[in-house]
Amino acid sequence: MNKTGITQRQATMWFTLYQLGSALLILPSSLAAYSKQNAWLSVLLTMILFIVLSPLFITIAKQMGDRSFHNYLTGMMGNVIGKTVMVLFLIAFPFLTFWLVLKDLSNFVTTSIFPETPPEAVHALILIAVVIGVRAGVTVIGRSAELLFFIVILLVAIGFLSLLPVLRFDYLLPMLEGGFKPIFHGSILLLAYPYLECVLYLFLVPDFQDASKWKLSLMKSTLTSGMIFLIITVTVVAALSEGVTANLVYPSYFVIRTISYADIYQRFEIVVAILWYITIFFRLALLLHVVTRGLADAINIKNANKLVIPLALIGFVMAKEVLPNVPSVITAFEVWPYYVFVFSLILPAILLMLGWMRRARGRNGTPT
Repeated sequence: MNKTGITQRQATMWFTLYQLGSALLILPSSLAAYSKQNAWLSVLLTMILFIVLSPLFITIAKQMGDRSFHNYLTGMMGNVIGKTVMVLFLIAFPFLTFWLVLKDLSNFVTTSIFPETPPEAVHALILIAVVIGVRAGVTVIGRSAELLFFIVILLVAIGFLSLLPVLRFDYLLPMLEGGFKPIFHGSILLLAYPYLECVLYLFLVPDFQDASKWKLSLMKSTLTSGMIFLIITVTVVAALSEGVTANLVYPSYFVIRTISYADIYQRFEIVVAILWYITIFFRLALLLHVVTRGLADAINIKNANKLVIPLALIGFVMAKEVLPNVPSVITAFEVWPYYVFVFSLILPAILLMLGWMRRARGRNGTPT
């Protein structure tokens, strides 16, 4: 009898959609602000950096085996310390990110599509779908990702291939005009947002039908989303120039609005809106699943579904309060990469060292 869960193919598609998420719209602007016309080089450098760092997460996944991330954490740190770290981690990282993603969604909808729509309506509509998905389980979300993934790829192709006739590749020159430092700064931003959030994928290791395939999902999703980011960044900068791109909040959306052929083939910005809604759903679903599963394990609740609606309601309220104005958004974006490093690099590195120390002492790391 096969183990119930998600396949490597489904997980790859889910992780890819998660990575696209919020970054799909704002990534070109953020990279152009740092790397200017060399923003696409930042994407390539990010892929290299992540490949270098990926063994950290792959090794932890191997150490976990069939255990949940909570059981692995308590096994490494002890019951009291492990539970405390787990709760702090969940609130300070995935749950906070959940609020920020909801805020991003309502900001986009109320400024670019439906300016008279209250943000609360946007939050409520997406949360209804997310709550239903999380309560249905990872198997259902994985199958949904499998169904919708190719729609996302098709929408990306339709939207950005339509811009080929207006691209000016001289906007991508000169290369390395400002040296390597701006490119590195841009890659640090992309690495933290969203690639180092892959630490959250560790919560899904027990849900794999074959846990050994987790690393394949991690690497394939990273390469797939990286190629999409590269195509989008090159297209946006080549169509608008780095100066215009850096000054737009949602350049991916704006550039699609410029498509117009014979007054018939136009108004394709709705394609980007649909595309973003799909990816945001899978991003929110993974974040809420991680918080629900981890918190249920930490406070010993057997049925994690009991926490889904309360946590979603907390997110609904907090999304209105987090980052209330533009200066706060700018400040948060400057420090966010370093904030993410605490949870996605320092904590995993500590866990990895604890695992090696236990192995050196002849222990198997199984929690008592």
